Amino acid sequence: MIKLENVEKYYGSERVLGPVSLSVGEGEIVGIVGENGAGKSTLLRMIAGVEKPDRGSVRIDPMKAGEVGYVPQELALYQSLTGMQNLRYWATAIGLRGKRRRNRCRHLLDILDLSEKADKPVSTYSGGMKRRLNLGCALVGDVKLLLLDEPTVGADTRSTELIWNAARKLQALGCAIILVSHHAEDILRLADRVITLNDGVTAGDEPKGKTGEQGTTE
Repeated sequence: MIKLENVEKYYGSERVLGPVSLSVGEGEIVGIVGENGAGKSTLLRMIAGVEKPDRGSVRIDPMKAGEVGYVPQELALYQSLTGMQNLRYWATAIGLRGKRRRNRCRHLLDILDLSEKADKPVSTYSGGMKRRLNLGCALVGDVKLLLLDEPTVGADTRSTELIWNAARKLQALGCAIILVSHHAEDILRLADRVITLNDGVTAGDEPKGKTGEQGTTE
C-alpha cells in the first residue's frame, strides 16, 4: 500500500530526516518511535503529502478523496464551530453531500461518544473530546490509510480507549495505520511492527514483541 525509498528531508542545509525506507501493507499497524526531533512528524507529513521529500520517493497505492486520513498532533479543529459543523466541513471537503454526509457525521459522533456535544462549540470541549473529534474529522471518508501523530496527547483514559478502539476496528477492515506516540505501551499494544528513528535515520524495524524485549522503543 505504501512504499518509501531512501526518503530524505532538508530544512536549509540541515538534514532532518533520512534516508528512510519503509513499506506498509493493508491492515498493518506500524508504530514510529524516537526522541523529540527525530523526524517522526516530518515523516508523517511527507506520507500525507503536506511536505515533499527532497530526495527519494513516496509511493502510495492510488486513492480517492477521503481514503487517506491524517491526524496531526496539532488540533485541526475550528473552535468556534460545533462538533457537527467541524465534521460537516471536512466531509464537504472530500465531496460528501446530503444524506451521505449527514449519516456519516452522525455515525462518527456516535462511535466517538460525542453525540450529546454535537451542537456545542468545540471551545467548550474537554481535551479528550477535542482529540476524539480530531480523529473523527480524519475519518469522514472511506479511510484506507490512517496517519496518527500523537492522537491521544492530553486525552483522558476514556478518550484514549475510544481512539484506540476506532483504530482497531479500522485495522480489521483492512486499513493501514502508521502511528506516532510517545507512549511506548500504546505502541506495543497496537503495532504489528515498530520503527525507531534516531536523528532522522531508521535505527530499527522489528516485530513489536522483539522490539519490546530489546527495549528499543524509546
